[in-house]
Order: sequence, then C-alpha cells, then structure tokens
Amino acid sequence: MIEHNPFFEAMKQAVSQTLENMAFVEAMEHYDQNYELPAEDLVWTSMLIMDPVQGELHLAMSKTLLVKLTTAIFALDVDEVTEDQLHDSLDELLNTIGGLFMSNLLADNQTYRLGLPEFGEGKLPAPEPNSVIWKLMTTDEDPLQIIATGAPLVALKD
Repeated sequence: MIEHNPFFEAMKQAVSQTLENMAFVEAMEHYDQNYELPAEDLVWTSMLIMDPVQGELHLAMSKTLLVKLTTAIFALDVDEVTEDQLHDSLDELLNTIGGLFMSNLLADNQTYRLGLPEFGEGKLPAPEPNSVIWKLMTTDEDPLQIIATGAPLVALKD
C-alpha cells in the first residue's frame, strides 16, 4: 500500500484533481501494488523538475487508457483521435500533475520550475534505486503509474 504522508498524498491529490478536472475520471490506489504495466501497450511521458529541487516525473499508462482520456479531454469520438492529440494530452496531464504536486508540497507562493514533457512508448526507462512509484487506477480499473526519481526530489518524502 502507498505510504500516507504528505509527499505521497500530494501526488495522489494532484493526480485525482487533474484526471477529474480534465477527463472527468476518478483515480485511486491500485488494489494490487505489485502490478506492473505491460510494456507492449505502454505509453509514457517524462518531465524534469528543475527548481527548487531537482528530479524527474514519469506518467505511464496503456495506450487504451490514454485514448479514453483523450476522447474525454477533447470531446471526440475514438475514431477522431490523432496521434498528436494523444501525445499532447499525455504531456499536458503530466505537466498539470507535476505543477499541482509541487504546489501541494511547497510552501505557499514558493516558485518552482518544470521542464517540458517528453513522450515515449514501450518499456519505461529503468527506475533509479530511490524512485518512488504511485500505482493507481481509474474507477474502471485502468492502471496508471507515476514515478518520481532524483535524490533531491525523493528526499522530500522524509
């Protein structure tokens, strides 16, 4: 089970708020914290956190879930969704999640700086030893993961 401290809660709140506001979908902890996303249908995006701490966030999910979210975000039918819209929506989801996560963690009005999200497909890059992983799912039990890496960022959990 995911630890319940401010670091973990800040991310869960950021993901929940983002998915509810952008795609009208609820997110919760995955019932199987040992679950691994299959690499064959996997899409992901990564984004650097540059200030006031350094680290990186990854958002990963199945392409099937990304299509569901994109149709909700853009109010489109499945057959109208383009690859560019899939990439844009995944990148924007992580950008919004990252911004809310940092706002939830930092003192009021403390500034932060994020990099630009970068889209990827297939197997995720190997996580660093001190990575923190949030294994979540939607109410339809579609799994997704958020991964935080980088010692300065991950140190905020202590």
